[in-house]
Amino acid sequence: MMASASDRRPTIKDVAERAGVSKSLVSLVLRDSPRVSDERRQRVLKVVEEMGYELNLAARSLATRHSGNIGVLVSDLHNPWAFDVADAARPVLEDAGHTVLFSAVTAKDRGVDQSILQAFRDLRVSGLLVIGTVPDKAPFNRAVSGGAVVFAGGGPDYIDTADVVRSDDTHGMVMVVEHLIAQGHENIVHLGGLGGSVGRARVDGYSAAMEEHGLSKHISVVDADFYQESGYVAAQKALNSSRSQHLRPTALACLNDLAALGAMTAADECGAKVAITGYDNIALGAMPRLGLTTVDPDSTAIGVTGAKALLERIHGEGNGFVHHPIAPRLVVRTSSLTGL
Repeated sequence: MMASASDRRPTIKDVAERAGVSKSLVSLVLRDSPRVSDERRQRVLKVVEEMGYELNLAARSLATRHSGNIGVLVSDLHNPWAFDVADAARPVLEDAGHTVLFSAVTAKDRGVDQSILQAFRDLRVSGLLVIGTVPDKAPFNRAVSGGAVVFAGGGPDYIDTADVVRSDDTHGMVMVVEHLIAQGHENIVHLGGLGGSVGRARVDGYSAAMEEHGLSKHISVVDADFYQESGYVAAQKALNSSRSQHLRPTALACLNDLAALGAMTAADECGAKVAITGYDNIALGAMPRLGLTTVDPDSTAIGVTGAKALLERIHGEGNGFVHHPIAPRLVVRTSSLTGL
């Protein structure tokens, strides 16, 4: 049974005919172009509302070189930190007149989801903001023309042809270790090392701080990534590596907050009094029962700076590719004030 005219979704042609204007003028109105007079804009918008017209993003993408769509791709849906960055970036992009499309692009133990990138390619997105660590930049470059890709808070392992906005991960971990040393700790174990360039940078900070304070013989890294279960397993290994109580670590400096939450559970189960720190300053860690000492990477600044950098790329502004370092700060809570 064929749909009647009244059942059919209105098209831009239908809007133009009822408003008595051209399709191109309707398109300009829908893109909020300043080239349209207020009188004509209001006439078109009234018809759009009366007809219930909905903009077809795919059709707009095919009709224009720059669709006005921007893809925000989150590498890890399990980490609340990524949504803090995305939440800061979104209003900057929308205020510039863009439609923001969100999606996850990787999953745990899997690589980049090529079907997601193909969908963004089909929509002819004007740019991509990629939040978190990803294995390779090439798929993202292919998904958008003109190289308008910015990596925020992480990025591929090796990158020299795209803007990167991220916290100074090495310095952040230096601050953690120096805080623990100031509390009297020497036997400090780092749970981390995995997770690409971010993991390596935080190991570097840990190792550098330990060496700087004459604690090279205490350097110990137990493999862990960004997930809670990984921190749990790594903490079990660190805390149970010796039966001698005095050889146990007195502090665990974790790769991120989720790993630290896993480490807290492991420490509770084995009855170990140990200082624990994280990195990312997610909201959950601030709960009084957890009181997680952590590094605040300034997720708001990462999101806003990443969005602005992407807009510059889309408009062809700036020279070369830029690394935008964001200064972190240490947030001290109760979790690091124990263990001795």
